[in-house]
Amino acid sequence: MPENTGPMAAERRAEDAAVQTAYSGFIRHTQACTECRTGGVDCADASELRRVYRVAKRRAGEGR
Repeated sequence: MPENTGPMAAERRAEDAAVQTAYSGFIRHTQACTECRTGGVDCADASELRRVYRVAKRRAGEGR
């Protein structure tokens, strides 16, 4: 099967990378944050990281 190339494929890869970056940031934060780990709820920073992840995921889904 030929490799997807061109502007549409590049856009898709960029969207996927944005989702993965946002998700990784959220996960890394919650693993390192004492408040998130012990409190059982997201701290303010984690809430913002989760929001950014959801926005990236929604935007990536809109293009599909």
